[in-house]
Amino acid sequence: MDFQLLYQAQLWTLMASAALFCATMTMTPGPNNILLASSGAHFGVLRTVPHIAGIRLGSTSLHLAVLLGLGALFEALPVLHQLLKYFALVYLLYLAYRLVTSPVSTAHLDEGRKPMTLLEAALFQWINPKSWMSTITLCSAFTLGGDGFWLSALLGVAVFNLVGFPASFTWVFVGAAISKKLNTDKRRRGFNWFMGSLLLVSLPMILR
Repeated sequence: MDFQLLYQAQLWTLMASAALFCATMTMTPGPNNILLASSGAHFGVLRTVPHIAGIRLGSTSLHLAVLLGLGALFEALPVLHQLLKYFALVYLLYLAYRLVTSPVSTAHLDEGRKPMTLLEAALFQWINPKSWMSTITLCSAFTLGGDGFWLSALLGVAVFNLVGFPASFTWVFVGAAISKKLNTDKRRRGFNWFMGSLLLVSLPMILR
């Protein structure tokens, strides 16, 4: 009985630590949050909900894949990791280009623009370097060994989503609040360039 109580205390202490880690990873700036803020500013909260759902779906599938051994596959075949890295680099450059070239004239704001879909956001998690870093850390540093591994690992998946959902909405609400100030072509263009530049700042995470 004492051992069971000790195990439960250890598990919940670990999950509390995991929640703090997840809050740090999901609230700080990164490709996902930059894109969410931009989407909130351009399309509003409701039209960005599929984007948020896609992030959680993609992160969860990546999390489960790493738990099931994808990380070991990358260790065995480093070339796969390099290919993923370069694909992420190219795609982030493309997203930055899309941001800075978005229409800013009121008459053309809806031309060629649409929120990221659920599937696009989900697939993006598989090449997002911050998603990989946080997932691998959760799977290694915030799990118990032995018989407690899978319970702690699955609780970690639940904690990541419970913390991630409100964090994502926070960035969307920030973007939506900023949209009220984007009432001129110059301000909208400046905002697009700023968000695109922030995406480029995340590139060193990939290249190092």
